[in-house]
Amino acid sequence: DPCSPRTLQEEGDEQFQFNFPPDEFTSKKITTKILQQIEEPLALASGALPDWCEQITSKCPFLIPFETRQLYFTCTAFGASRAIVWLQNRREATVERTRTASTVRRDDPGEFRVGRLKHERVKVPRGESLMEWAENVMQIHADRKSVLEVEFLGEEGTGLGPTLEFYALVAAEFQRTELGAWLCDDDFPDDESRQVDIGGGLKPPGYYVQRSCGLFTAPFPQDSDELERITKLFHFLGIFLAKCIQDNRLVDLPISKPFFKLMCMGDIKSNMSKLIYESRGDRDLHCTESQSEASTEEGHDSLSVGSFEEDSKSEFILDPPKPKPPAWFNGILTWEDFELVNPHRARFLKEIKDLAIKRRQILSNKGFSEDEKNTKLQELMMKNPSGSGPPLSIEDLGLNFQFCPSSRVYGFTAVDLKPGGEDELVTMDNAEEYVDLMFDFCMHTGIQKQMDAFRDGFNRVFPMEKLSSFSHEEVQMILCGNQSPSWEAEDIINYTEPKLGYTRDSPGFLRFVRVLCGMSSDERKAFLQFTTGCSTLPPGGLANLHPRLTVVRKVDATDASYPSVNTCVHYLKLPEYSSEEIMRERLLAATMEKGFHLN
Repeated sequence: DPCSPRTLQEEGDEQFQFNFPPDEFTSKKITTKILQQIEEPLALASGALPDWCEQITSKCPFLIPFETRQLYFTCTAFGASRAIVWLQNRREATVERTRTASTVRRDDPGEFRVGRLKHERVKVPRGESLMEWAENVMQIHADRKSVLEVEFLGEEGTGLGPTLEFYALVAAEFQRTELGAWLCDDDFPDDESRQVDIGGGLKPPGYYVQRSCGLFTAPFPQDSDELERITKLFHFLGIFLAKCIQDNRLVDLPISKPFFKLMCMGDIKSNMSKLIYESRGDRDLHCTESQSEASTEEGHDSLSVGSFEEDSKSEFILDPPKPKPPAWFNGILTWEDFELVNPHRARFLKEIKDLAIKRRQILSNKGFSEDEKNTKLQELMMKNPSGSGPPLSIEDLGLNFQFCPSSRVYGFTAVDLKPGGEDELVTMDNAEEYVDLMFDFCMHTGIQKQMDAFRDGFNRVFPMEKLSSFSHEEVQMILCGNQSPSWEAEDIINYTEPKLGYTRDSPGFLRFVRVLCGMSSDERKAFLQFTTGCSTLPPGGLANLHPRLTVVRKVDATDASYPSVNTCVHYLKLPEYSSEEIMRERLLAATMEKGFHLN
């Protein structure tokens, strides 16, 4: 029952709910032991860490702080080559901190590197063919452990800046409404839909799927011809997101909370409840097997020839058809997730469900006579879906057991929720079944092949199960960073480096600070895309931006000049404009320009 107030498991979970901050459950001893294991070079490089490390981080992540889990993930998820490079970088950082003039010299022959992480560079064109090129690049590089770097054809820029813009442009392409991959609604456009530029130029409302809840997989008939294109797209998306995590590239893709839950295999509460119930089930199964063995021994002497004959006859009886196994994500998504990603459909189904529950309560009430029951059943009505007009009964709605998509972009008009669904009307008697089947199609069977393809693509880079060490909020921060960048004047002054003509007290720099503080959310994203190559900030904001944003005075510049930037090192060359208005106009105009050229 997807939308009942409480399920049996939820009732059992209440005894495990505590109103304590997460830090109260952190174990310093276990955290220390995990760190000690990571610092063993031979065990880490050979992939020979004890099994309990993986079990603790994935099954009981609340025992270990996020920073330690992220450290363990970084040095174990991507294979031996990356683990060795991580060890060497960590050792070099330690040596740099402890090196003095009287200690080991930089060219000490005792220091050496086993190898370096290979960087592979590709060139792609901008424009309409970018998505096709990007898919080919990802298919080729999915199984490689090297770092992917991207340049654009006809442009001189190399390194981090063009690479981050490539990821940003591809992320924007994934959000196009016409792809038909994401939930959207023609009748109820989201308030978030607006004219926006997220990498491919200024686009009108509706060009991208813009929803306050984020992106979630649209359900499709699993035998549809169109599904082949959709599954190919999700396979590509899986590789793309895994490569972003592997190469530590932040990408501004507004994925919904339920989709992140699928990526990290649920949340901590549900996973712990599952472990508890499984352990109880194992105990019960063990007891049952013991009783069965005992009864078998007791009844062994009573076996007759006739029983053997019956067994031999049963061998000729065909096994009944086995039901299709549930998807790997079965049980992760709840009715609350459905309400989040599909609010209008969920609200309508909830009204139907409430009527069905009231009907059941009336019929089971022994205090009512048959006439009273019939009277109360006739009074069961729901609000008119049009918002006006008289109340309606479920039968008045004329529904059948079919799912009708919320947008024309999906290319189909209806799909049966059960065999013969088109000819079966929804009544008060079968309303609960209708709601259950609709929920199952939207959050399980209708997205199964898409999510299978996504996981298959993701697993080509590294196992998606590795993300089970994190909550969905943590996966979002690892993959996307801070998607709503904000800052105060104090943050800009403290975490930005004014140099070569600017100081923290110079009028030109203070004008720059005030201009940044006056930017809207979209303008801040555009500024970050222009200066860093990514429209989001790392967790912690400007304080954790590496390298720090450096602002220098552009020489021989006038009010007619525009800022320029070296994206790879976050190096902004800013003319000293005569007013804030001119600075704001020139800075925003510069953020709209695309391309990496010498300046």
